[in-house]
Amino acid sequence: MRIRELVDWNIYWFLFMLAEFALLATIPYSITMSEDFLYDLGVSLPNLLATQFIRSTVILMISVFLGLYLGKKVGFGTPILNSLSEKRELPSETGSIVKLSIFIGLVLTVVIFVLDYFVFSMFAEPLIVTLTTPPLWERFLYSLYAGIVEEVVLRFMLVTLLVWISWKIKKTADGQPTRTGILISILIISLIYAIGYFLFNSSATIDQISALRFVVINGVAGIVFGCLYWKKGLEASLIANLTASFMLFVVLGSFF
Repeated sequence: MRIRELVDWNIYWFLFMLAEFALLATIPYSITMSEDFLYDLGVSLPNLLATQFIRSTVILMISVFLGLYLGKKVGFGTPILNSLSEKRELPSETGSIVKLSIFIGLVLTVVIFVLDYFVFSMFAEPLIVTLTTPPLWERFLYSLYAGIVEEVVLRFMLVTLLVWISWKIKKTADGQPTRTGILISILIISLIYAIGYFLFNSSATIDQISALRFVVINGVAGIVFGCLYWKKGLEASLIANLTASFMLFVVLGSFF
């Protein structure tokens, strides 16, 4: 098979450039949130940013390729972008997918806010207060990163990869991934990200309640986005994540 036939390169470059822009957009927010840590680390900020950017760029290039290549094999993908790339009419359910994704993003925002501000706040300072410390414009740019890069890496690459592995192990009668394999893949990636997010953003002295909060909130969000990706495509999970991120970091964050 020729290289140009491996994936739809129009979609590849579109998703890669979109994610790359979102990656650049997160730099101001990341610097503000990590300022004290960077000072204590005693390293050159430009060198650190350059290293992280190069590493993240490579990850994004691999993520988009694997998502497109393996997605074709297991029935996962980008239905709306496929139609645009092939100059076909958009799927008839495009409008309903967009509306559903926005609605789910809004509902998830409420769930996360209630858990963080009303449930876990009985034991620890609300996470939203800490995460919305930077200026509004930085939070807006970061919401793009949270909504786009997370979906490209976590759902498009990692969930698809695990589903492909499960498909290699066991298929349905018509050669499709099993429902159990898909659900386990979504759950595994959601938990890995939740635990990893907690470890990366936490101090060694963090209490068990705060640890549980990280795992529960990020785990629930990951499962919701994963199921949307499975049922409706990457575009749906992107829209839902962007909606939730914008509401949490920009809208609700402006009240704290």
